[in-house]
Amino acid sequence: MKKLRITVEGKSYDVTVQVLEDDEATVSGAGFVSPLPAPPPRASAVTPSAAASAAPAPPPAAPRMPVGQPDAILAPIAGTVQKVFVQPGASLEAQAPVVMLDAMKMDTYIYAPRAMTITEVAVEVGASVQVGDPLVRFTARD
Repeated sequence: MKKLRITVEGKSYDVTVQVLEDDEATVSGAGFVSPLPAPPPRASAVTPSAAASAAPAPPPAAPRMPVGQPDAILAPIAGTVQKVFVQPGASLEAQAPVVMLDAMKMDTYIYAPRAMTITEVAVEVGASVQVGDPLVRFTARD
């Protein structure tokens, strides 16, 4: 358990947070090693006054398909490729990890937006990418 003080618009709130899982846990299969997706958040111990005045968090954004490149997953942020979890010919299910990018010392996992077969890996570990650069190309599966 961690105790934190959060200040929102000048008001301070004391909250207690329980760390449920380390983000570096891995599972292997289908010829690659991938990080497990983060578990759904559990209710944290928030003081009633903080819960009443805090606005609900927006739902996570759904993966967007790139405009003009429906057969590619594009980099959503600029960063450095830290891990590539797939190779050409790999068959993936929706939400399977594809690439991990590092931007400003934060790891960002890029997931498959749908079931697919990888046709090309356009990046390698250590490569710098800009927003919109293709990471992989794929053929969609139904």
